[in-house]
Amino acid sequence: MPDTTTLGLLSFVIAFACLAFWVYWQYQQWSYLRIITFTGPSGAGKTTIVGELLKRHSKWKMVLSLTSREPRNSDLLGEYRCDVSRREFLQIKEDNKDLWIESFHGNMFSTRGADVMKALLSKELSLMQLLSVSVRKIRAYAPGRVLSIFMLPPGEEELRRRLMKRGESPEQIDKRISDCGKWEEEAKKSDIPYEFVRNNGTIAEAVHNVEQIIKKYL
Repeated sequence: MPDTTTLGLLSFVIAFACLAFWVYWQYQQWSYLRIITFTGPSGAGKTTIVGELLKRHSKWKMVLSLTSREPRNSDLLGEYRCDVSRREFLQIKEDNKDLWIESFHGNMFSTRGADVMKALLSKELSLMQLLSVSVRKIRAYAPGRVLSIFMLPPGEEELRRRLMKRGESPEQIDKRISDCGKWEEEAKKSDIPYEFVRNNGTIAEAVHNVEQIIKKYL
């Protein structure tokens, strides 16, 4: 029959092994990919592609963000709470509940830490459409748990055709094409490890390419 010392040592080894397994399991759980960000210039098709992904994967959700602008028909389900007052934005900042507050095209945008944490604790993937400055912040907040995809627009000829179809003026089209070039150049020089997808075919093809990238990280 084992003596007291042997039993004590055996108990310690078992307890240590259980603790090590628990730490490993927690690490694995916490290291899983949970959030996918989409970035890219206007005309790249981000919203259309994200919307199609949500249709194909019904359990995937948007991470809620707040914005001062009015609702748009293109807003995706659960993506924004709109018409948020400046006073509320200032209160969120004062209470330190936000991960960021950004201003873009005269509107304010904010994402709260609680909404990101909810996504990180979910068993399903969550999606976000973000500017590059916000992509950096969320990747720093949740290292190893965020996949960042940059949607590249089609070539100039196809992009011009799409923008004309949307009814934009020649001046607006020229500016958007110029902006797209700048976005692409900056993204490729960025320290953010983007996965690039060029949307130069059908929506189905672009969605398929995005899905294949996501599968590599799951």
